[in-house]
Amino acid sequence: MQNSPFPSPTGGPAPEESPPSRLLRLQGRVQHYEWGHRGDASLVARLSGAGVDQTLPYAELWIGTHPSAPSTVLPGGMLLRDWLARNPGALGPGVAARWAGDLPFLFKVLSVAKPLSIQAHPDKDLAELLHALRPATYKDGNHKPEMAIAVTEFHALFGFAGIEELKDVIRTVPEVVGLIGREDAKKLINFKEYHGGNDRRSVLRSAFTKLMTSSKEAASEAINKLKCRLNDLSKIRTFTKKEELVLSLERQYPEDVGVLAALFFNYVKLSPGEAIYIGANEPHAYLSGECIECMATSDNVVRAGLTPKYRDVQTLCSMLTYKQIFPEILQGVPVQPYVRRYSPPSDEFEVDCCFVPPGEAVVISSAPSLSIFLVLTGEGDIHVDSMLHGEKAREGDVFFVPSNTEVKLSACVHASMQLYRAGVSSNPCMSVTLMLQAKRSQLESIYEMTS
Repeated sequence: MQNSPFPSPTGGPAPEESPPSRLLRLQGRVQHYEWGHRGDASLVARLSGAGVDQTLPYAELWIGTHPSAPSTVLPGGMLLRDWLARNPGALGPGVAARWAGDLPFLFKVLSVAKPLSIQAHPDKDLAELLHALRPATYKDGNHKPEMAIAVTEFHALFGFAGIEELKDVIRTVPEVVGLIGREDAKKLINFKEYHGGNDRRSVLRSAFTKLMTSSKEAASEAINKLKCRLNDLSKIRTFTKKEELVLSLERQYPEDVGVLAALFFNYVKLSPGEAIYIGANEPHAYLSGECIECMATSDNVVRAGLTPKYRDVQTLCSMLTYKQIFPEILQGVPVQPYVRRYSPPSDEFEVDCCFVPPGEAVVISSAPSLSIFLVLTGEGDIHVDSMLHGEKAREGDVFFVPSNTEVKLSACVHASMQLYRAGVSSNPCMSVTLMLQAKRSQLESIYEMTS
């Protein structure tokens, strides 16, 4: 059994084998980070419902059990994690056994008005080490693979650019060469596509580390020189997209070395419905737009630029994979009418997008593990199993559906309804793993009863 990264709740009634309710309403928690859209301009604010403060940034909506912003059960306000501790059968036996009776994923909505930090998320081993060494900064010992699905046009930096693009940076941006040094610059210029990956990663790591560890004075001087040079160039030609990005970042984060670091990364634009998966130790930064996000239950972030928060530059530079590949753009795969599935290479989660036309309905078959549904737009009804009367489902509503429960989603006659479902991965290998975990847990229980 994999231990939960968080301490178990204590007290309360003994756990029940079956949940007392087949459908739960949940209340998520809003995070008011400064980079979020303000007031009603934020999708997060519109989904959160009550009493929107137009002066506050509404950056993220969290749906899950992470202690930094735990969801509650409506009505009553019991923590979802406490409810699951009393009703482990709701997770499904395989999930309960593997993840110590806790929800293995965190479901979010993001509304990004200002670029987030240049960051990466540690793998499980590094997460445990960082949590042990600096628990105030790294608040849990879990890894954080994640997937972002664009709701609006969404812009991000992700992974290191290919060798030819980096060569172009070395040739055309002398300010970068001044910070990384001529030796590393020459090595990058001389690399060929067929050169060994380890050698290339070693040089890229050296150059990027020198850039990120530059003194504040040297970085500030280089950025100001770059800004002046680009202003002069604007009189004779139009800017490239990367040049426009650099100037935009400089206006928001003046004298921040992350402005120059952006030149090292792939610039990714997602259209609504497109997604990217971000594995452990991969550099990225969300720039603008709104998205649905799902990840393993963790809040571990190693930052190194474009942020006023704590920067752990040496850790970030040492942990990165330094792979040079453009990210795969996930489109989702139709699994039935009106439903597309996004299945990243993660055991903890998958996401379905359900778009139900006016007056139509879709039935989601029962699964061996739980599901969480978020109504993004529209309204209708949600029925589970053979319930005679369903629950009204409106924009911003969140529902927890226990394992082995069939769901029927019906849109009203005058408008479509769009929902997102987060659940544990249903790929065949994962399904077998959960089945074996459930059997093992069952046998252990029988052994304890007979011993």
